[in-house]
Amino acid sequence: MTSDIPVLIIGAGPAGQLSALSLARQGIASEIIDRRSAISTAPKAHAVNARTLEICQSLGIDAQAIRDAGASANDAGWVRFMGKLTGPEFGSLPYERQDDDALDSTPFPLTNIPQPKFEAILEQATTADPLISFSRNATCTSLSQTSDGVSVTIEDAKTGNTVQKSYAYVIAADGAGSPTRQALGIAMDGPEVIENFITIHFEADLRSLTDARPGVLYFLFDPDTQGVLIAYDRGKTWVLMHSYDPSTETAADYDEARCRDLVTKAIGSADVQVDICTIGSWAMSAQVAESYSKGRVFLVGDAAHRFPPTGGLGLNTGAGDAQNLTWKLASVLKGQASPELLDTYEAERQPIARINSEQSLTNASKIFDLIILLLGLDPEKTAEHYEAVSADPSKVEGLPDAVEAQRPHFDSFNLQIGYRYASSALKGADPLPPAAEIETSQFHPSWNIGEHVPHHWVLRNGKRVSTHDMLAVDTFTLLSGPRANGAFQDTGLDMSSCQQGADFGDDGFDWQAMTGLPETGAVLVRPDGHIAARFTGAEDNTQQLLKNALASALSLNAGENA
Repeated sequence: MTSDIPVLIIGAGPAGQLSALSLARQGIASEIIDRRSAISTAPKAHAVNARTLEICQSLGIDAQAIRDAGASANDAGWVRFMGKLTGPEFGSLPYERQDDDALDSTPFPLTNIPQPKFEAILEQATTADPLISFSRNATCTSLSQTSDGVSVTIEDAKTGNTVQKSYAYVIAADGAGSPTRQALGIAMDGPEVIENFITIHFEADLRSLTDARPGVLYFLFDPDTQGVLIAYDRGKTWVLMHSYDPSTETAADYDEARCRDLVTKAIGSADVQVDICTIGSWAMSAQVAESYSKGRVFLVGDAAHRFPPTGGLGLNTGAGDAQNLTWKLASVLKGQASPELLDTYEAERQPIARINSEQSLTNASKIFDLIILLLGLDPEKTAEHYEAVSADPSKVEGLPDAVEAQRPHFDSFNLQIGYRYASSALKGADPLPPAAEIETSQFHPSWNIGEHVPHHWVLRNGKRVSTHDMLAVDTFTLLSGPRANGAFQDTGLDMSSCQQGADFGDDGFDWQAMTGLPETGAVLVRPDGHIAARFTGAEDNTQQLLKNALASALSLNAGENA
């Protein structure tokens, strides 16, 4: 049967739910199906970064409430390199920018929150939205495409019953193993297996052992328990990631007794109550899909890219995918844009994934420098080497430099909020530089084409708000300078507009200094917050230039009205 819902979303993880919420804010109905009967209890990802929080806020989900639900910056503000949780310590680094200094660049600094808790917040919003249909225990067992739609077979896992429906478009947000991606025959670029891990999710109150050295990540180098401890909640929720070699053992060899022993060794104390919750296995990959779509089916999130967890970029890159794709789908479905606009989804998002994948892989490789320094190169003398190093870490030559070299791993602020786009719909955007030339940490706000509108505090209706709060999510926004009155009036274009002086006060916002445009100028901003065009406002044909820019941003012919 033909569904009256135009978009099917397969997968109810963060990328899938954010896709549905973004479509709903633009008046487009969607249906989410998820094979799980409930949200997974395993903590999974933990970093929800500034841009993802900004996206949530733009969709009406209280970003500050998400931050409040996460760990405090005091608890989760450090990464520590240890022998065991109880010591010794070889060095530490701040974990991302969670303090008030980040407020100059974003209204919502990164927070650490277990993925299930984040998903639950999103699910509360999706199930409450009348434009979103949400079904669990539902699996897509087949799909076929025509020129004007996608026919999908959906199976109810409880009853075994199947139903066939047709949709205009399908979004595959069904995870790293993505059955949809495999069914489409889309290959992945990059190493499929870098390292294999056992993940042990356990509950324990370890505050007394960590109060003097709070942190969110504890990299452990003791030969008896190498791995990483992740503190989702120091008083309760922890995960130990322990690498294993599948050529000599299997994941099944890690039963509860063995995992409990590993956790006890990692903690360094047997006097702690430990409850093992779940045991799983996974392979670290660094892959990006060769194509982000096939016909009317689009990949988002882990279905499109699989990164090492080093940098916490996976979940957050998926949020950016959802934001970029959905405004374009909505524009096409509403007849405002050419279907060719959808081709720019891959053009804009795939390079970001490749940059993030490369950085995550670089981060992972740098950890090996510390391993070599602390454990040595001779496998037969590992214990001896480590014992000598741990006896007095201050005497280990090069240790401070090796720790400092890990900083980009834990300070990816520019990758989080500084990414920009270049595509056929962004006339005048500079080409992206090679990934190796992109700064990881240092963010430099820019008002150039393809960049996201920088955050700056301004005054609006007597309140101090972010420039982001002035941007519409369901249409284009024209932000204009204090003397742009005449140039952009009576264009006949359906868009939001906001002029400095008339609609918002400066609060230290110097239009010319910030944007590089005269006070008569303006910027055209897409629904995803990225700048589509710039205008000085001094040209005689400013209104026509604006119409042309909007047509270009929607992949329409130049001069054609949207």
